[in-house]
Amino acid sequence: MSDEKINLELLGARVLTLTAEVCDLQYRFTAMESRFTAMEVRLGAMGQRFAAQEERMSAMLAVIVRIAERLDGRSQ
Repeated sequence: MSDEKINLELLGARVLTLTAEVCDLQYRFTAMESRFTAMEVRLGAMGQRFAAQEERMSAMLAVIVRIAERLDGRSQ
């Protein structure tokens, strides 16, 4: 054997430290996943609102075009 010996007490402390750090990382990633899920929900809702607004604008443009066509027909 070499002159270096493994101190089981130090090794155990290091393993416990690493285990605690991994647990902490798991909690952090879980929190990040929750935040990203909330952001996805918000972005989905925004997309739905934009789609509804786009539909209303298209309908409004169609009405404006019809009015313009009628006004154009009167002026001739």
